[in-house]
Amino acid sequence: MKFIVTILFLFSFASYSQIVLHGGGKIKINGGISSSPIFMVLNNSPATPITTSGTSDGIIMESEYNRLQYNLKTGTTAITVPYMSNALEQFPLTLTPTTSGIGSGNIRFSSTVAPTRSSGWDNTSYLPSDVANMGAPSVTNNSAKSIDRFWIIDANSYTTKPAVTLSFTYIDAEWQTNAGNSIIESNLQAQRFNSTINDWEGYSTFPPTGTINIVSNTLSGVSVQPTDFFRSWTLNDNSVPLPIELLYFEATCTNGKMTFNWCTASETNNNYFTIEKSLDANSFQLLGTVQGSGTSTVKHCYSFVNNSNESNITYYRLKQIDINGNYKYSNIISVNCSNENTSDFNVFPNPNNGAFAIVSSEMGIYTIVNEIGQTVQQIAINEANNLQANINGLRAGIYFIIGKMNDFVVTKKMVITD
Repeated sequence: MKFIVTILFLFSFASYSQIVLHGGGKIKINGGISSSPIFMVLNNSPATPITTSGTSDGIIMESEYNRLQYNLKTGTTAITVPYMSNALEQFPLTLTPTTSGIGSGNIRFSSTVAPTRSSGWDNTSYLPSDVANMGAPSVTNNSAKSIDRFWIIDANSYTTKPAVTLSFTYIDAEWQTNAGNSIIESNLQAQRFNSTINDWEGYSTFPPTGTINIVSNTLSGVSVQPTDFFRSWTLNDNSVPLPIELLYFEATCTNGKMTFNWCTASETNNNYFTIEKSLDANSFQLLGTVQGSGTSTVKHCYSFVNNSNESNITYYRLKQIDINGNYKYSNIISVNCSNENTSDFNVFPNPNNGAFAIVSSEMGIYTIVNEIGQTVQQIAINEANNLQANINGLRAGIYFIIGKMNDFVVTKKMVITD
C-alpha cells in the first residue's frame, strides 16, 4: 500500500537540516499573512538540501507569505526547490550559486499565482508586494503576455548577495490561452522586477533572459549578478517586452518657443515618437513626430522644436509607438512660456564634487534624477527669503535637476566629478 503524506503548516516557523520526499510525499506550507508569514527553514548545507523520488513529490506554497528559507550563508550549494501547484503539478526551480555571497544570508522561496486559471490572465490581481505594475505606470497592462505566476526568490541579510544561475520549470496551463493570455511559448524568457526603480527594465540593464525548451518546459541559463538579484520573477513573451526605457522627457522655453528633449536607455521595435499638446491635460492633439531608433540597448537622445508661441500654461506628453502598433505614454509635463523671463534657477558650482547649491529666483519643488531616470532627492524651496538649498553627498555622475516653479518647468544638467 502506498501512503501519501501531506504536512500542513499552521505555525510560523519550522526548522530542519534536510528534506527527503519519497513516494508521493508532499509538504504544504499554508496560513501565512503579511504581518505573520509562515517559514520552513533548512539550517545547514547538505550536498542535496531537498531530495525527491519523482514528479509526485513536492512543496506547495502558493502565497508570498508561505516560504521555504534556505540558510545558504557563504555556501555555493545548488538548491532545487520542488515547487508544486495546488493542482499537484510539480514545476521545480534550481538555484546554483556561481559566486558566494558575503554575510550570514539566506534565500527565501515562495510564489504567487492566479486564484483560478480560467480568469487568471490579469496578473495585477495577485502581484507580489514589491511589484508595482505589469508594464510601467504609463503602460497598458502587459499581463496577457506573461505567465500566470510569479516566483519569489529573495536573498536576505547579505552584505553582498551571491551571483546565481536560475533554471525554471513552468506549467503549460499557466501560459496557454486562458481567458486573455496570448503567449507564444517559444518566446518565453525570464524577467525580474527592479523594486528600486519600480519597473521591469525591459531591454536596458537586465533584458529578458534564458534558454527555452518547450519539450521539457524548462527555461535555463538565467544568469543573475549580485546587483541584479531582485526578488520577484515571472516568464514573459519576449516579443512584447516594454518597448522603450525612457530616461526623461522635458521642455524648455526660448523666446516663446518650446524645445522638447528626451532620452531613452534602450528601445525595442521602436517605430516613432509623437509629441502631444493639451490645454486641459485631458484632450490632446498631435504636435509633431520624431523617428525612433528601432531596437537598441544604448542610450539615444531626441529633440523637437515647436515654432509657435505658448503664452499660457500648456500640457505635453510623449507617445512612443512600436512597429506592431503598441504604444505607451510618458508622464504629462506642464509648461508656461509666459514665465520664461522670471522663473529660473542655477546650480553652483557645476561641475562639482558632490557639494552644490540650487539658487532660485522662485519658490518651488526641485527634483534631482540620475542618468537612468531614478529620483535621487527632492528639495522644496518654499520661503521667499530663503531661495537657496545646499546639497552634499551625491556620487560622481550625470544628474538632471527638474525645477517646478509657478507651473513652469526648467531642467538643468549637472555633472559631479570624483
